[in-house]
Amino acid sequence: MDAALSTRVWFFVSFLGQIGLANAGQYYYYKSRHDTCARKATPCYDYALTFLMDGSSDDFLGNNRSKILAHHQLAGRSEADAIQEGKMATAWLKTKYGIDFTGVEDDVYLDGTKAVTSDDVTLTFRAFIVDSATRNRFVSASKGHKVEFFNAPISEAGWMVTVNEAISAGGTFNRTLPRGAMIFYGDFVIPLCDRTGMKSNSRMNKNNYYSCRNIFNQKTLKIHYESGKYCSSVDGVSVINNVVNETSWGVGSARGSLFVEGNKYCGRSVFTFPASKP
Repeated sequence: MDAALSTRVWFFVSFLGQIGLANAGQYYYYKSRHDTCARKATPCYDYALTFLMDGSSDDFLGNNRSKILAHHQLAGRSEADAIQEGKMATAWLKTKYGIDFTGVEDDVYLDGTKAVTSDDVTLTFRAFIVDSATRNRFVSASKGHKVEFFNAPISEAGWMVTVNEAISAGGTFNRTLPRGAMIFYGDFVIPLCDRTGMKSNSRMNKNNYYSCRNIFNQKTLKIHYESGKYCSSVDGVSVINNVVNETSWGVGSARGSLFVEGNKYCGRSVFTFPASKP
């Protein structure tokens, strides 16, 4: 049997094998639906991401310094970088809400136990990190018509203000902040790959060099977020409404809900880039 005929036979046998696996329920075959993106009724976002949370925690918004620093290290920040990021948070709070915590000590940005309360006791500022026991995770994403499943744990941390008593906020927000409201400024850091940049050992690809294989072509996904208005809870239910930003994707929207029953947390969120489609 010559080489050309042998190759054709191999492809034919492989095709029959795939049909057999499909019939046995072991091979997933699907038809691309990329044509739906061009329809006005079913537009596709540049990126759409889904997030889930369903775990238990007695320390949901944790204050542990070492865990907070580990988050910033995962984000590629040094301790000095983390402090600078925190100062950006307080500058943002002052511009948007007229809330001024810009004079806090550097260590406040790194250690959630060193919370600072305003002189009139109406506001408290501190660093935080979401407890990993809540099983906060990035489930899936679409890029145009392409979709990928991740189910990857999320590291979420940043800075927050708790409103202890209702106040009339200034800044560009310029309206009332109700008692119990919370304002957030932080980021999600999501490692997507166990290994990247590894050479393939296969005969065909041994000389090729691959970066992390996913629809983002990124080893770690980092998404900044900040409160669109504020977060408040009614009967254990909070509405999530954040402005999000990824360096190469631009500005987007994060919307969802968080249900709290005792120490159990159940969250569902969708991020879209851009924020909406006309």
